[in-house]
Amino acid sequence: MKVTNEFAEMDLYQLKGEEWLSRQRIAGKVAAQALSTLIKLVKDKTKLSTLELSKVAEDIIISNQCTPTFKGYKGFPEACCISVNNELVHGIPKEYYLQDGDIVSFDLGATFEGAIADSAVTCIYGDAKSLEHVRLIEITELALLESIKKIKIDARVGIIGETIYKIGRNNNFSVVSNYGGHGLSWNLPHTTPFISNRANASEGMRFQKGMTFAIEPLFVIGQDNSTKIENDNWTVTAKNISAHFEHSIYLHEDKVEIITQR
Repeated sequence: MKVTNEFAEMDLYQLKGEEWLSRQRIAGKVAAQALSTLIKLVKDKTKLSTLELSKVAEDIIISNQCTPTFKGYKGFPEACCISVNNELVHGIPKEYYLQDGDIVSFDLGATFEGAIADSAVTCIYGDAKSLEHVRLIEITELALLESIKKIKIDARVGIIGETIYKIGRNNNFSVVSNYGGHGLSWNLPHTTPFISNRANASEGMRFQKGMTFAIEPLFVIGQDNSTKIENDNWTVTAKNISAHFEHSIYLHEDKVEIITQR
């Protein structure tokens, strides 16, 4: 999600209950299955194009009685965003065949009876070109998991961005903050609050039972976190190799449930 107005319209946030949760769990399981399949195909050095990989994910989502959240969303043409190397997010699948050492991010959503689960993962096709590429992926995923651990009732949303930013900068990666996490609602994959990857723990609304949102750290190698939207009006590129991880979570009174756990 692109930043519009950070931590705005907090009073409009709609808490979710058991009806949402039971449906979102199904969507989350399907989204996780689709991503796990894509990860395995990359590990096995698939000969499929990125467009064909998106079709694989779409078939899994549909065969499990869900719909691909992002196919047709604001005109996006495919079921899965597939971004390669310095493509940060929203890459459009095409007739491109992954090459040895490519870093590829898969970002997809599944919707089940209106409830949405959104998730992303980054992996390397074949042998890494650099140990820094491996470290980038490991640290980006670490930032996601550590930020989730900080979530608890009455803490503020800003703790997520504070955690992500500190981990990124402490490991000498640029942290992209004009894109980030977001709320989830019925048939709406991007709602308030925007969850920045750079914030202070004292900022934002307080966590409450029934909140559900997606958290997505975005790190780039080097010291330049600037981004550009390419001519296809979708693909967002960074100045260097990038990584992207995302989980959808649901907040209970006493725990955080990772809906898209693989």
